[in-house]
Amino acid sequence: MSSSADGSSEGERRTLAVQDPTVQRRRLRLELRRARDAAGLKQADVARAMDWSPSKLIRIEKGDVSISTNDLKALLNYYKVKEKKRVNELLELSRAARGSSFYDQFADLLKPGFQDYLAYEASASVIRQYDTVLVPGLLQTEEYARAILEHMVGFRHDDIDKAWAVRQHRQEAVDRDDPPEMLFVLDEAALRRHVGRGRVMQHQLERLREAAAEPHISIQIISFTRGAHPGMLGNFILLEFADPNFDDLVHLEGVNQTTIRDDTELIAEYLDKFAQLQELALSQEESNEFLDSLIKDFPSN
Repeated sequence: MSSSADGSSEGERRTLAVQDPTVQRRRLRLELRRARDAAGLKQADVARAMDWSPSKLIRIEKGDVSISTNDLKALLNYYKVKEKKRVNELLELSRAARGSSFYDQFADLLKPGFQDYLAYEASASVIRQYDTVLVPGLLQTEEYARAILEHMVGFRHDDIDKAWAVRQHRQEAVDRDDPPEMLFVLDEAALRRHVGRGRVMQHQLERLREAAAEPHISIQIISFTRGAHPGMLGNFILLEFADPNFDDLVHLEGVNQTTIRDDTELIAEYLDKFAQLQELALSQEESNEFLDSLIKDFPSN
C-alpha cells in the first residue's frame, strides 16, 4: 500500500474521499429535516422557539451554513431526539460536515457547482455517464487529460497541474475496495478524435480497453452508423447512492457552470435517455472488439 506526501496511506485517502464534508453536510441537513418532520413542526415554529431568524433555520436545512454543537444539541432536544447513540451520531456528523474538502484548495479553478459534484461522485454506488466528444475524466490517462486541459480548456502549465491533481483524486476516490458500478456510453466521436501528439490517443484507447475488462465497469460505444440520436443534445452523468435517504442526482455541465439536480422527474427522464442510448450502442462485447480494432489500426506515425 503506497503512501502520499502527507503520510496518509492509499486506503486512508480513499476513505477521506468517500467522507467528503460536502456529502456529510447534505446528510446532516436531510437528517435535521427528517427530525423536524417527525416532530410535526414547521420551520417558523422552530425558529421562534429557538429564538433564531427563520432564514437561519432555512440555511441550516439547506446546508448553506454549518450549525454549532450547542445549537445542534438544543435543536435535537426541541425535536425530542433523546437517544444518546442517535444524538452522538448527529453530533459526529455535524463535526465531519465542518471539515475541509480536498477540493477546497482548487475552488478558484473549478466551475461553480463542480466541487459539490465531485464530492457526491466519490460517494456514489452507481455512476452512469454519457459523453459525446471526450473520454470521461474518470477514465482519462494523464497524457490525454493534459492535452485536453491545454488545447480545449486553455489552461496554463500551473493550472494544468492543479486540474490533473483533481482528476487523479477523482480516479483514486472510485478506485477502492468497494468501487461503484460505472456504466459509460460514449459516442464514436470521442474515440476517433486524436487528442495529443504521438501515442497519446493510442495509450488512452488502451486504458479504456483495460477499464472495460474490470467487472464493475461497462463501456459501450454508439457507432457513427447509428446516425442522429438523443445523446447528441449533450453530456450528462447520473449518480445513484446506496444510502436510501439520499436522492439520486443528475449532473449537467455548461460552458461556465455545473448544474446538479435532485429533481425526481428530471432524473427519471435522464435514466430513460441513458437506457435508450445503451440500446443504441454496441454491446459490451462488440464495444471491446471495436476498441481492439481502433488500437490495432492506430496510425504508426
